[in-house]
Amino acid sequence: MIYRLIDAINADLPRGFLLTDDNIQATSVGLPMKALREALVNALMHRSYREQRPTQVIRYDNRIEITNPGFSLKSEDTLGQPGSETRNPLIAAVFHDTNLAETKGSGIRAMRRLMQEAHLVLPTFESSRENNEFTVRLLLHHFLDEKDIDWLNSFLSLDLNDAQKQALIFVREVGAIDNQTYRQMADCDTIRASSELRMLKNSDLLKSKGKGKGTYYIAGLKTQPQDPNTQPQDPNTQPQDPNTQPKEEKRLLLMSELHKDICVKVNNLKKRENDPAKLTEIIKEICSLRAYSSNEISVILNKREDYIRKQLIRQMLKNKELRFLYPDMINHPEQAYLTNKAE
Repeated sequence: MIYRLIDAINADLPRGFLLTDDNIQATSVGLPMKALREALVNALMHRSYREQRPTQVIRYDNRIEITNPGFSLKSEDTLGQPGSETRNPLIAAVFHDTNLAETKGSGIRAMRRLMQEAHLVLPTFESSRENNEFTVRLLLHHFLDEKDIDWLNSFLSLDLNDAQKQALIFVREVGAIDNQTYRQMADCDTIRASSELRMLKNSDLLKSKGKGKGTYYIAGLKTQPQDPNTQPQDPNTQPQDPNTQPKEEKRLLLMSELHKDICVKVNNLKKRENDPAKLTEIIKEICSLRAYSSNEISVILNKREDYIRKQLIRQMLKNKELRFLYPDMINHPEQAYLTNKAE
């Protein structure tokens, strides 16, 4: 079954090759099959078979996500470190004896090494006790292209390491990065991640937001994109933050974006509507138009944001009815949600 899965996924992946000037033999580029095998084996070996849910392999334009029921028995901070917490010892023994899996506790390290050797972004992992599931994400594109390298050359004097360079590109593409995401990309511990992110902050390459565990980083003064067409602003005139708009004004603005039939459904909701099925269907219709944040959804539905996020959106993500706008950083400060359209 493992080999059939690998063949089925491989048949759908883009193929390419690289022929350098000083070589007469081309080398293949793309997702390393051994890394894919490790991810699949990890999912089937460590999943919870008490859950009546399938292991899912989802192919996006730029990545593959493999999600299995059963959160990791190891904390995310210790993933990849020696030692293994095995949920299914008999299945694990078969995979090890047939050489389908790396030695105990080294599968994630092997995935990271193989992706790094292929000059791809290191895989990221997300373990959720609340949803009782574990997700591996394998990005399919090379992280640094020629334009990225040219841009990074302007910071040569700072002697940045590879992880810090990748973090800057990540922030430029995704908009923000936190300590956990940096740790997984750099394959390092919390202390090193904090130190290297602090160096980027002190160099004005990143700017910190939030406090404590909620701290994240956005582009700093030296890395913010400059628009030549932008006119200098009057320092006495500050643009209004949409989040500070009066709630009713903001609701009218958001409602004006929606289709008429959605507006009718929203307006027909009872003042204390508590039917999850009805609210879920409306959220799916709203998020099929564009990505909406939990705050925007709560304003449209006139409900508390914590109720929308914890009671509805969380379950919809679990059921794959919604997907993250920023899946590579779940705690993105501008996280929003899109409807998963049936293929």
